[in-house]
Amino acid sequence: MTTFSLHFLNHSIKMSFIITVVFPNDADAQYDIEYYTNHHMPLILKDWAKYGGTGWNVREFAPGPDGSAPLYAFGSDVFWKSAKRLEEAFKGPEAGSIMADVPKFSNKPLVFLYGNVVGSG
Repeated sequence: MTTFSLHFLNHSIKMSFIITVVFPNDADAQYDIEYYTNHHMPLILKDWAKYGGTGWNVREFAPGPDGSAPLYAFGSDVFWKSAKRLEEAFKGPEAGSIMADVPKFSNKPLVFLYGNVVGSG
């Protein structure tokens, strides 16, 4: 009999706020997803866990069922205990170094989406 850990499910139920960042799939865009995944995202959690950052993911977007190019090349989520904690993180001294890291992986402005988790399954 196989048993499965529900850690991921439990984590997703407990989180209450998410910041999503997406990267436009523009012809002149230059992104380094490996740097973003292996350096920038761990930096965020290292510096902002004390403010309530609890985890992250990065995903690469695929063409649609009709073969059309995705609007965004890739994106990420950072999970937070609350919107207030995220606000504290952006006001903290670490925010400057985190934002200064952006040109190392993107030549385009980042698109930020903020939201409360209202359900999960």
